[in-house]
Amino acid sequence: MNFELIMVGTGSAFPKHSYNSCYAIKTHDGLILVDAGGGNGIFNAINDSGIELADIHHIFITHTHTDHILGAVWLIRGIINSIKDGGNDGCLHIYGNSSVCKALRIICQLTFLASDYDIFTKTVELMEIADGSTLIINDAIIECVDVCSKNVVQTGFMMTFDCGEKLACLGDESLTEDNIQKVKGCDTLICGAFCRYEDKEIYKPYEKHHHTVRDVAILAEKANVKNLVLVHFEDDDLEKRQELHRAEASKYYSGNIFSPVDGERLVF
Repeated sequence: MNFELIMVGTGSAFPKHSYNSCYAIKTHDGLILVDAGGGNGIFNAINDSGIELADIHHIFITHTHTDHILGAVWLIRGIINSIKDGGNDGCLHIYGNSSVCKALRIICQLTFLASDYDIFTKTVELMEIADGSTLIINDAIIECVDVCSKNVVQTGFMMTFDCGEKLACLGDESLTEDNIQKVKGCDTLICGAFCRYEDKEIYKPYEKHHHTVRDVAILAEKANVKNLVLVHFEDDDLEKRQELHRAEASKYYSGNIFSPVDGERLVF
């Protein structure tokens, strides 16, 4: 195993049957949580995924939308409570662009007890990143990239493991002509695909600055990506979604296609 993807949630901003899109990247040296969903449902979601709160020491937040950042506020509260109870004495590292770091400070200051906010300032390290920033987390090198979102400043990354495998994350942004150069050379790509192309009139992805499975598949083939992991979906039909997404993507893309459900684990 080079790494494992633990899909904590796979839904879009307003999911009906799933949790908002977020996942953990796990290696032999630990894990990093990417985004945290939109509320205290994060606790059930990580529990259902087999992740312990005490195992979360690194969180990468791609952007400030509520369905990606508010779960981090609840995780911070949970870790503070654990510290107060003597069950957690480790530091939490949160990585995000300037908008993310500013939003987290403001939300925590406005909503936490003064004593809890004091613990937050002492135990949570907010590390501001930007396009071109480089991080070393656990056993991986992470190069941060602007994903060229049309909606909000969003920072993704290219992660290189010690085995040489490369994993790219575009947050909830789709693979587009604007950001395709950022992920060329990656073995595995995680990106948004709101719905099938044939369902575009139902879910109207383009109005939401999102794209379809077909759109992403065409460009993933062009970028020569080996593994394509799709997230941030509509979730009206979870039982058939995987099959339907794979069927549409396979018409345009020859690599391995994953359309996971909440709690699913993918080993690479």
